[in-house]
Amino acid sequence: MRVYHQTGFRDKWNIESFQKGIGDGIIFSPINIDADKLLALEPKLKQTGFLDPQLYLLNEAKGTLDTYPYFPGNIKPDFSTPDLDYSHIQLAELCVDYQVKNDFQYLLIPTRYYADNPSSFFIQSTDYFVTPFCDTVKEKGIDKSILLSVIVKEIMLSDEEKRNEVLNWITGHQDINGVYLIFENNFSTKQVKDFEYLLNVLRFIKVLKDNQLEIHIGYTNTEALIFSITMPASVTMGSYENLRSFGIKRFQELENGRMRAPRARLYSSKLLQWVDYQYIEAMRELMPSYEEYFDDSEYRPLMFEPEYNWHFQKPEPYKHYFHVFNNQIKSLPRRQSERIDFIKTTILNAIELYRNIEKNVLLDDDSNGSHLPTWFNVINAFQKELNG
Repeated sequence: MRVYHQTGFRDKWNIESFQKGIGDGIIFSPINIDADKLLALEPKLKQTGFLDPQLYLLNEAKGTLDTYPYFPGNIKPDFSTPDLDYSHIQLAELCVDYQVKNDFQYLLIPTRYYADNPSSFFIQSTDYFVTPFCDTVKEKGIDKSILLSVIVKEIMLSDEEKRNEVLNWITGHQDINGVYLIFENNFSTKQVKDFEYLLNVLRFIKVLKDNQLEIHIGYTNTEALIFSITMPASVTMGSYENLRSFGIKRFQELENGRMRAPRARLYSSKLLQWVDYQYIEAMRELMPSYEEYFDDSEYRPLMFEPEYNWHFQKPEPYKHYFHVFNNQIKSLPRRQSERIDFIKTTILNAIELYRNIEKNVLLDDDSNGSHLPTWFNVINAFQKELNG
């Protein structure tokens, strides 16, 4: 299973880590990198990854999105949905051509975002994006795998009729090789703790896998470990939280108000959690062996210096995470049954470590192991279904 860098703001950290051999490829973000700058990047940075076209909001030009030739506003000023009736082929050609010029490993079919999908959503998506995109690839004789972008809303997992509709739509396309799945995340907690939601995600992926589709899961946080038991082709790792969970606000031109800066956190593969640095400081004072709970990396010595100034905009915690999480994913067994048992054991070990920590340092719900019992139960339930 591959690990892709989900890039965004400060993609330099991802690129520098990838150049050190951390991760298998990069997913590039048009709102964060100018089209010409991306074209000028050295080919080896792009040949194992792909571009997310990010046409989620058809005519909203966040960041550098309008520098891309396929951006609808470059085809026609004030572009709107009705314009797709006669511009969809041109848009597809421009989108395909740009991706081919960069020689990405995969070609991605864009998708749109709606707060509530209209009844015609799947028909329009096929007519405006899927068909013209696949036809363009065929006509140009391009020999690259095609991935269909799909945003999966919570209701598509919980409502059987809607779930079947989206699954039938995805599997009905014969010219695609796989799916770039994006699970919309509206949860307020740092880690997903909803049993039914997580189990339904696993079931959803399994159906697509059973249809011989290559599954790439974007915007994943630590729950990528749970998703891994469905044996997808890849998961992702991102620096900031909005790159580890998908929310449409990242792509909207919102008025700049004063935002509360998040606390710096450090990822621990042993605890399966991002721990608030304040608790790390408390552990330093109260637990002589506190370092044992955190993974080694070239960045750890600096971060564990008493005078280190923790801040969410410093690169070390994220580059440490890339190193640690990539190694964690690569350590997973290749066989599904063994992987399931391995992750369950990892969860049980983490729960025991939390018991030791909380004899001395109490943690809040966004730094403790409160998500782990749910995760264990989800894996057990999925394993039971696999075994019939």
